[in-house]
Amino acid sequence: MKVIGGLVTALMRGHRGVLVIEGPPGIGKSRLLTEVMALAEKGGVRTLFGEAFEYQQTVPFFSLFTATLRADPPVGDADALRRLGSSADLGYWVVHDLADAIFAAAAHTPLAIGLEDIHWADNATLLALRSLATARLDAPVLWVLTARTGAGGPAFQETLSALQRADAAFVRVAPMSPGAVAHMVSDAVRANADESLLSLAAKAHGNPFLVSELVGGLDEEGRLDVSGGRAVVSGHALPRRLGAGMQQRLDHLSSGASEVVRVAAVLPDRFSAGLLAAMLGRQPVSLLSAVEEAVRADLLVEEDEQLKFRHDLLREATRQSLPQSLGRAMERQSASIMLSMGAAPAEVATQLARSAEPGDREAISALRQAAHSVGHSDASAAAELSKRALDLLPAEDADHGPLVAETVELLNRASRYEEAEELAVAALSEAASPQEEAEIRLHLATKMKHTTQRRVEENRRALRLGDISEVTRARHLAELAYNLVYDQRGKQRAAANEAAEAAAATGDLEARIMANVTLALLDGGDGGAGRALRRLNELCALVRTSEAAPAHDLAAIHYATLLSVVGRLDDAAAQVAAGRQQARRAGNAMALEQWDIVDGVVQTTAGRLTAARAAVEFLPPPPRTGATEPDMIRMEILAEVAARTDDRTLLQETVNDARDAYSTGSSVVRRGAAHVLALAAWQRDDVHDAMRWLAGGITLFESPLWPQVLDLVILGARVASAAGDAGLRARVLQATDLLDSEHPVIPLFTGVAGYARGILERDAQALVTAAELFRVSPRPLFYAAAAEDAGAELARTDRGDESLHQLNAAFDTYLDHEAPADARRVARELRRLGVERRIVSQPRAKRGWDSLTDSELKVVNLIARGASNRSVAEQLRVSPHTVRAHLRNAFAKLGVSSRVELSQFAQRPP
Repeated sequence: MKVIGGLVTALMRGHRGVLVIEGPPGIGKSRLLTEVMALAEKGGVRTLFGEAFEYQQTVPFFSLFTATLRADPPVGDADALRRLGSSADLGYWVVHDLADAIFAAAAHTPLAIGLEDIHWADNATLLALRSLATARLDAPVLWVLTARTGAGGPAFQETLSALQRADAAFVRVAPMSPGAVAHMVSDAVRANADESLLSLAAKAHGNPFLVSELVGGLDEEGRLDVSGGRAVVSGHALPRRLGAGMQQRLDHLSSGASEVVRVAAVLPDRFSAGLLAAMLGRQPVSLLSAVEEAVRADLLVEEDEQLKFRHDLLREATRQSLPQSLGRAMERQSASIMLSMGAAPAEVATQLARSAEPGDREAISALRQAAHSVGHSDASAAAELSKRALDLLPAEDADHGPLVAETVELLNRASRYEEAEELAVAALSEAASPQEEAEIRLHLATKMKHTTQRRVEENRRALRLGDISEVTRARHLAELAYNLVYDQRGKQRAAANEAAEAAAATGDLEARIMANVTLALLDGGDGGAGRALRRLNELCALVRTSEAAPAHDLAAIHYATLLSVVGRLDDAAAQVAAGRQQARRAGNAMALEQWDIVDGVVQTTAGRLTAARAAVEFLPPPPRTGATEPDMIRMEILAEVAARTDDRTLLQETVNDARDAYSTGSSVVRRGAAHVLALAAWQRDDVHDAMRWLAGGITLFESPLWPQVLDLVILGARVASAAGDAGLRARVLQATDLLDSEHPVIPLFTGVAGYARGILERDAQALVTAAELFRVSPRPLFYAAAAEDAGAELARTDRGDESLHQLNAAFDTYLDHEAPADARRVARELRRLGVERRIVSQPRAKRGWDSLTDSELKVVNLIARGASNRSVAEQLRVSPHTVRAHLRNAFAKLGVSSRVELSQFAQRPP
């Protein structure tokens, strides 16, 4: 109680606290929770209480809402919750609006929020607890959670780990000592316990519930003799209620009461008399005597106008006493009755998943609806429900193909790519119709996992099928047109136009968005980046629908990427933050990975090399079977970081990946791989090898655009000038013409075009002009590079003072943006001009983003994306203790006190 007293005292002084009470069933967790809440109430603390139940595991935030929104007065806006329903915004509302309501209420009166049996809590509640219970050290909120030792799934275990990392207090309730058992027995019988009674009580192994059951059973059987202040027991056998099976205990009830208890065991943890009566096919009034008998037998209790078993152990024992097949059938019956009484599918999903038999149409329909609802906030949990519905559905059923497609999509969204492909391939081998095959192929290949060639092949195979719906055909045409942007030159515009016509004819939103994203990408590479931005902006403004969610995400990702290409980095960063937030709300791991890539793009473009590396370094490396376009962008980011920071190990790893990608990739992947390989060759002054990679039919500026395409144009100009190659020179000039063709003019494009021509012509004034333009642009490393080239060209023409000005500016800018390898190169040029510049380690800032060490920054970026300490330790190959130390240091330097605040801080543009 010392730990508990300290937490309550700290709460009353205005501090946050978290207490987790752990122990086996019946050990006294609930009683201890009650004592904690009573102690808090004595100190003037307002107490809130919620409880998680096994049957409510698919209802998002059930126990959390019970504690807050159903309190009197409620904490939080219940009307706002009703308006949200089961939308993807629900998780955001909980972590932000409900959190604000909790903290506002706590500012008025300290709060103690008790949540019992969180091992049964739904994933949404568990995820929310990681944020809510660890936020705001200065908020007087004490979270008191009870959990059964060894119970719960991965999400529960990760929540416990997260709370432990946040310094939550853990109280593990141990069995009572023999002395405590003796006191408990004496209190129960109101007399001193004889040795005969204590010997029997010892067989309860210190479990308070079992001790209570033992004493109650002895009294029930008339085996206690209390006289002269001493309680003596007759016989040595355990009482029937403890030593016998539940079946025998039920046999001692009347048939009516026994039936009531057996039926109650297959109902939700708490149930109404109306539901119990409906299960028995009787009127509630007819259950009066049977329910009263079950209550007198200490099996059922009434709480908040509902019935429940006095303890989970009793419910579990009763359920186990039923024949397994009968128990399943009864549980299935209860789910149907609950649905008929108005329960939402998600409320009965656990029962249905456990009890339904193959071919059960009602269960299949309800599980699909529950998956759709849960999918707004937890793609992985939704995939499990969808998989169970698929298990129940006959393979020859007309809904089999659509359900496979739904399940594959959910698995992909959860980044469970291997499972998704295994399911899809197996289903395709047994596809009953062309329509079924086409729907499965639509969701099989993903941009994050599969090559362009594979995605194109899936689309074409589907389109070759006859007798598929016009909507499915339109979607495949739109996907095909999009995929062709990354490969097979010359066919893209016609494919995009055909897709747009099909989308318009069907009115399908998903096909329309995909077709227009494709047209925008093509416009961007044909001198129409401004037009492409407008088109993507219009797509992002469309009302988001769940059915077209992947298309909405893709439009937003390309919009953010193109914003960074044209130099609108603040707008791009805002899009990244919003996209990440949306992906987290929906539990969409695949979209979150894509946003990590875009974040790396934005950070690199802004010259924040450490942040760029942290954003992408720990994403999965490309498979040797074929790199995807996101893999390629990741390689380009890491190659630039490695080259500028002189990390030769990272550069060599990236070169190895690029060689593999070049040999098997699409034309866009080959372009990116050639960029990496030519950059590495240029860094080691191997102009011939750089020329070899850029001369291999690589188009320097074409769709789709990302910022590294501009870097490639500049590198192409350098290599063409150094090698004197007319062919590469012509391709560079072709790229500059496209850059100059934008109307209205895009200043950054104009600067890159002028810079590239200045390199080719060795025109000092053109290079100075480019440097001046870049100086006021959001591309600081372009400015440094142009100033460096201008300085070198000015020195060649004996304009020493002007040269020194440009080279010093380049040196300072490189150092300011974490590019020591570039700074050393400029220092060598300055030394030839008689000026000594050294790279001096600057004292690190003591607060803020710049105060973090490289190791701390890596940890922060991974934690901000939702990784656990254990996962971070595995990825960085350090101990969990080291991760905790880095995290503590980062919290102090950034002035944050929780992972929620850390995540929010990490999303702000530096």
